[in-house]
Amino acid sequence: MNIGPYLKQLRQDKGYTLNDVAAMVEMSASFLSQIENMKLSPSLDSLEKLLSFYAVNLSDFFRQVEQRRVIIVRSEETRTFDVSGGGIRLTLLASKLQNNSLETFIVKFLKNNASIDTAVLPKEINGERIIYILKGSLLISLDNGTGVTLTEGDSVNYKSDVPCSIIANGEHAELLISGMPPLIIADYNNQ
Repeated sequence: MNIGPYLKQLRQDKGYTLNDVAAMVEMSASFLSQIENMKLSPSLDSLEKLLSFYAVNLSDFFRQVEQRRVIIVRSEETRTFDVSGGGIRLTLLASKLQNNSLETFIVKFLKNNASIDTAVLPKEINGERIIYILKGSLLISLDNGTGVTLTEGDSVNYKSDVPCSIIANGEHAELLISGMPPLIIADYNNQ
């Protein structure tokens, strides 16, 4: 289990030096460095003290530490969800890496005029999204403006704080969408 590197990442993400953390949790910087570099394993008491300082609960910490750094999903292992009353089928691609900042779906429009919106995130997150049209024709409306028709091979890249609506121009349109999660807000029915 890679506890040390994850603790180091938590510290760096919060902008602290080893000396900063050492002073706040009453441990030596040398001891913390040895933990972060996997030369020592922390006691449960030391780990709980560090996690309390970083405002991370123990169970969430271990879930993050145990996540893999590489995920391969075979086509027969993908998870598929129907949304919009069965008018749209979402296929979730591999996206559950440690500290993932990317979520990717293939979106199939099974009915003409079926539509879906992407989740709008706060501007401070500074995330991005990309839509790539795999098949058919889709009307994409960004920032509550007039829509633009995109067809196979077209793509659009936009910030995650920009509202985006996608409407099928005909049946069997298909796209790949990837970006900062949560990507799509919808009621999922597992297939």
